Amino acid sequence: MTDSPVFNYIITIHNKEDLIEQVMMCVLLCCRENSHIYPVLDGCTDGTEEIIDKIINTFANVPITKIFTTDVHEILSINAGLRAANQQDDGYNIVLQDDVLLADYSLEKKVSELYQWVGPKLGYVSFRMGVNFKQDALTSNNPVPYNNFIENTYGHGIKNAEPLLPGYLAYRTVPIKSPVCIPTKIIRSVGLLDERLAPCIHDEPDYAIRLIKAGYQNAVFHIRFHSDINWGGTRTNQNQHLSHLSRRNMNRIREWHADDLARICSNEQSTEVVKFPHIVNEEENRLALEIWKENRRKLDEYQLSQPVSITTRFKSVIKKLLSK
Repeated sequence: MTDSPVFNYIITIHNKEDLIEQVMMCVLLCCRENSHIYPVLDGCTDGTEEIIDKIINTFANVPITKIFTTDVHEILSINAGLRAANQQDDGYNIVLQDDVLLADYSLEKKVSELYQWVGPKLGYVSFRMGVNFKQDALTSNNPVPYNNFIENTYGHGIKNAEPLLPGYLAYRTVPIKSPVCIPTKIIRSVGLLDERLAPCIHDEPDYAIRLIKAGYQNAVFHIRFHSDINWGGTRTNQNQHLSHLSRRNMNRIREWHADDLARICSNEQSTEVVKFPHIVNEEENRLALEIWKENRRKLDEYQLSQPVSITTRFKSVIKKLLSK
């Protein structure tokens, strides 16, 4: 066992040559003694690999191991990274997509202290957003049966979400990626994402239910990152059936986890927000709320550019987050 926890950074990448150098450099700035980066090159046909090779040759102090998948999309590429990474030593998997710039360079310290502070039953943690199931999630036909949205102030600024400020942790049933944190001990005990849900969408509620059944509590924790709403879209052709996948996968979850989902929905799901000791700064909170407002403005512009109804626009943003 290592003296300090391992940190596996698993980055799923598809044709992101315009942004991947920034993504990788931000991860490198977060890395410490026991960090290892696993870029998962998922069917890349552009210059992404060459950029990563240049970074590998330049920054030899942090191990970077390339993983290759054949355009399998999010769930299978995340699992490929998790399989390749060290899950035997205690530590954490930080999973992010190729449109996320980590900007919290004390991330490893904060994560380690967070899990020590909350205790061994803290499970799956999102650094972006979390939700609870609606009371009728088991019986409704809603492919996104969520409420009690809470979103990091560095997120997109979803209109019906409560903002999560720096220095705070919010308990929610389902964390939404990315970025997210999954402790290595959870991979050892609960396993990987369910590949029957591949290629994408609703792996989060499935995994969240499995963790709750195992006695864990999930949450959202505020760290600094940047991810513009316009940075996605490299899989536009593959994503044309997202609505079908969303409905199919939520129905599968209802079937697989009927008793557990009924139990979760019949009990009061936590909406508690707690202050993480010693890192709350009022000036940082003020700046974070300004960023939140600006991100909401950008989201409004993005939604207005889409030739669909307001309801459909909102659902499209949620599905975009869920498909990552």
